[in-house]
Amino acid sequence: GLLQQTAQRRPEIGPPLLEAIGQVQAIAQVYGMQVGASGPLDLVGVLGAIGATVQRSLGHLIDVSLGCEVGGRWMLPEAESIPLALTLNELLINAVRHGDATPVRCRIDARADDVLIEISNGGSLAAPLELRSLPTGMHGLGLVRALLPRRSAQLELVERDGRVVTSLTLRPPSVRREG
Repeated sequence: GLLQQTAQRRPEIGPPLLEAIGQVQAIAQVYGMQVGASGPLDLVGVLGAIGATVQRSLGHLIDVSLGCEVGGRWMLPEAESIPLALTLNELLINAVRHGDATPVRCRIDARADDVLIEISNGGSLAAPLELRSLPTGMHGLGLVRALLPRRSAQLELVERDGRVVTSLTLRPPSVRREG
């Protein structure tokens, strides 16, 4: 709340503060989910909470849906919950900021060996984007690149049917199936 007030009073520093607020909220969501629970967190629950927070803070509809599910739930180990929550937060914020007025769609498909999260927004890519060439940083795709586990996560951005689709595939040990 204090950061939001500062961003309103000082518009010249508003955008970086609003970005930091989103990151703090993503971390707070995960910590809030961990209170009273020990062990891994449900990936669908984390994604739903992050989506709701981004929707509230940016005032843009985010439609989170569950696609196919292969027996059991996919869980985030404690060590991966904060980096992946921050990653999902950044991807959703990017979809809102760089998209049109249509709702951002976020679909999670639990498959036999991995989980696919697709985030899509109306719009187009200005140019082909090579994620490996992006420098790591503290915001946007640079932060996403820095946070994602190298061997158990894959990120891809493509343009499809008038929408920009960000696909994040997570494999064990970044996620694990229970049940």
